[in-house]
Amino acid sequence: MPSALLELRNITKAFGDKVANNNISFAMLPGQVHAIVGENGAGKTTLMSMIAGTEIPDSGEILVNGIRVTIAGPRDAARLGIGMVHQHFKLVPSLSVAANVFLGREPRTSWGTLDTKLMAEKVNRLAGEFGLEINPQALVRDLSIGLRQRVEIIKALSYDTKILILDEPTAVLTPSEAEDLFAVIRKLAAAGCAIVFISHKLDEVLAVAQVLTVIRDGQNMGTHESTGMTQSDIARLMVGREVLLRSSFAPGKATQETLTVKDLTHVNERGVTVLNRLNLTLRSGEILGIAGVEGNGQAELTSIIAGLTRTDSGTLTLHGHDITHESVAQRRKQGLAYIPEDRLGVGTGPSLSVADNVLATHATPPRVRAGWISTARSKKFAAKLISLFDIRGAHPATPIKNLSGGNMQKVIIARELITRPSLLIASQPTRGVDVGAMEFVHSSLIAARDEGSAVLLVSADLNEVMSLSDRIVVMFRGRIIAEFTRHTMTEEAIGLAMTGQVPPALPNAAAQEKQSQEHHLQDSTSPLLTEQKQEDTPEYPLFTEHQTGASPQDTSKEPVRQRMLRFLRSLAKGSVQPVIAVAVSLLIGAAIIITIGENPIRAYDELFFSSFRSSFGIAALIAQFIPLVIMATAVTLSFRAGFFNLGGEGQLYLGALSAALVGHILSDLPGPLLTAVVIGAGFLGGALWGSIPGTLFALWRVDIIVTTLMMSSIGVLLTAYLVTGPLKDPELTMAASPPIAPQAMLPLFNEDFGIGADLLLALIVVCLTALLLTRSVWGLRVRQVGELNNFAPYTGVSTRILSVQVMALSGGLAGIAGSLFVLGPNGGQFLQIFSPGYGFLGITVALLARLNPWAGIFAAAFYATMMSGSNGMQINTEVPYPLVNILQGLIILLITATVIINKHTRERLVRLFRLHKRHGLTSTSLEANS
Repeated sequence: MPSALLELRNITKAFGDKVANNNISFAMLPGQVHAIVGENGAGKTTLMSMIAGTEIPDSGEILVNGIRVTIAGPRDAARLGIGMVHQHFKLVPSLSVAANVFLGREPRTSWGTLDTKLMAEKVNRLAGEFGLEINPQALVRDLSIGLRQRVEIIKALSYDTKILILDEPTAVLTPSEAEDLFAVIRKLAAAGCAIVFISHKLDEVLAVAQVLTVIRDGQNMGTHESTGMTQSDIARLMVGREVLLRSSFAPGKATQETLTVKDLTHVNERGVTVLNRLNLTLRSGEILGIAGVEGNGQAELTSIIAGLTRTDSGTLTLHGHDITHESVAQRRKQGLAYIPEDRLGVGTGPSLSVADNVLATHATPPRVRAGWISTARSKKFAAKLISLFDIRGAHPATPIKNLSGGNMQKVIIARELITRPSLLIASQPTRGVDVGAMEFVHSSLIAARDEGSAVLLVSADLNEVMSLSDRIVVMFRGRIIAEFTRHTMTEEAIGLAMTGQVPPALPNAAAQEKQSQEHHLQDSTSPLLTEQKQEDTPEYPLFTEHQTGASPQDTSKEPVRQRMLRFLRSLAKGSVQPVIAVAVSLLIGAAIIITIGENPIRAYDELFFSSFRSSFGIAALIAQFIPLVIMATAVTLSFRAGFFNLGGEGQLYLGALSAALVGHILSDLPGPLLTAVVIGAGFLGGALWGSIPGTLFALWRVDIIVTTLMMSSIGVLLTAYLVTGPLKDPELTMAASPPIAPQAMLPLFNEDFGIGADLLLALIVVCLTALLLTRSVWGLRVRQVGELNNFAPYTGVSTRILSVQVMALSGGLAGIAGSLFVLGPNGGQFLQIFSPGYGFLGITVALLARLNPWAGIFAAAFYATMMSGSNGMQINTEVPYPLVNILQGLIILLITATVIINKHTRERLVRLFRLHKRHGLTSTSLEANS
């Protein structure tokens, strides 16, 4: 018997309290296809990630060719001959197929330039050899999910791999493409390669694997020879109970037409006609399956029906109402729900919590009232769905990216099905889910159909389409070329149609459509589905405890002590990077101070504590804090939406000047009213200046970074021109506007310490903005847009409108900061030199607070302390003021660096240190990792 090529011994991996892998051991032999099976969240992907180097085990050993190794990263894995095709793609969307395949190891010409021709030739050769046809020059961002999966497979196979890990490799392939892949797997195994095959398709496991290991709840339930095993045997080992593997449902009873697609034509960005005068009818109470080889227009069709893509011609009718030009939000209000094929790029906001992902399309009473979110009710709603749909490892506050792919899919399905949609578009609904979840999803789709929903099912799994559909249409090159009923559908006939050949026994599409309509309308006995929903309709009609096998528990109800501990842990975790950045910056600053012959302890004592030794120092600190904290909040707001507003300085200046002019011109108004008008003028001035880049982005996608920087420079120069020319105060020699009316000035509560109404107003503005961002529906939409994927448009958010709103509000906040200076004890008028760069310092403060508006208060206080103490440091220690600028620059650089460094990289370094300390490294393992 050959020795093991790869062996795992007692591998354990935990994430906090969650043990993903518990003492797992198994071995792989050369030339062997070894399947790893288990439910979603069982720990399969985590286990493979440790072999591939993207995770580090907490304990246990990995041996390659009998030698213990430490795999600290993918490069180490590649040197050991380990390659992995990930379930979630690791591709660069802006690069071509060839560039992705050879990323980091690009061939060069004799002139030292990239040999793009050679890369394309190699991709074509690999694609031809493995039956994975693809265009090497195509950009990955323009490819469908199925084609992106092909790129991943080609990339993995382009290495000289001895151990190949395939994580759900056939999830997006047609049956014929899967058979081609199996031929490649068998060829590689015959050449001595060890193949790890992860799949939820148990028929594929039995077809290609000689050995299989079952993992349940992070534990190895045994390794078995596949010979003699059945799919039911494997499913029972995975789930711990009998599982219905083959869906068998009674036919649906179609009633009225719900969706009509007429002459739909769409040309993609590359000029290819992907939909060509397509016609389709879907009725309530039926499931219409769409079959076809991936890339024949299915993805574009579902995207157009859902409203995410505009059609070039043709019409869409929902419930007799033309929705061709209606928004996603309008279509959802009419009962449309959509399960997209791309759960990370479209279906979810990965960094948002499960509760926020669910609330994105359920922002209605009682979870939301008057635009404000009830945190308790939204968490209770999410907890209910988690229980009903048996979403493993999830809590309402869990970031959805921390869930396994299948459990992430369950969240999407739960969110869409729970609305009782009249039209449900399900695109690849069971991709990446386990057999137990697949059984539940199938039952859920049938339940939706039986309650009157019209279901459009798109799946690359032909068996799934055939078992669930009442009718099937086959798409080929953007057209429907054949239609089948339950009485006429066969795998052979549908497979033939998928290649573009209409089976001769079938009538043409028009006749088939007419025949199908007559058949369904004659057999229909269900009452017509009405669009109106009764107020007393139960919220969860499709799902019961009996169906899911789960007893609903309100997981949102945590003891106060647990919630407090979780909050403190989150706060501590979020503070690590800023604290490290500040500490390192201070150490570097100390080294600089020593080189100029000063004592760093004394210098830092003056920098951080001199302000608190006098009332004047405290007043100076407060004067710096007020604009800093508001500017940081303005930056946080725009950055959280993904709009990098770098023009705060110009918005600050325009707001301050607007406030000063209004305070001077409207001097006859009574004090309190004039004060409010001045603040409003400052807000409007900054909002106008900020909305210009937002509008340019909304209409023409002009880069916001460029426009905000440009508008900032223009704003400062414009105010300088005005206050040295037509709006100059004739009584002053410096650049300033005329003074405002005295009655508009904000009162001081304590003149010695500079504590006045401006500080109170600043804190109110910051707190209200923080609440708006974190507790309102509008703030949730802002955070959805900030995911920088298509999740916001998918849920019905207009990114164009929101970009203008966010930039206007961000600019308006900067304008308020300017108006508070004019109204404060150090103002009274606009002074051109009033800002030491608050617009750019606000960015530093926001980054130091990690875009947390509440933490921004403390970060602003820290910066204000440095700025107000800099004079004392310079006077009493002779350390020059520019050291403060150096410290600020170092902090922002280090904060940015810690954000860029991947968290997994940091974790691997920690784990490596522990492994070194616990076990030491042999010379062989050191050599393997060098």
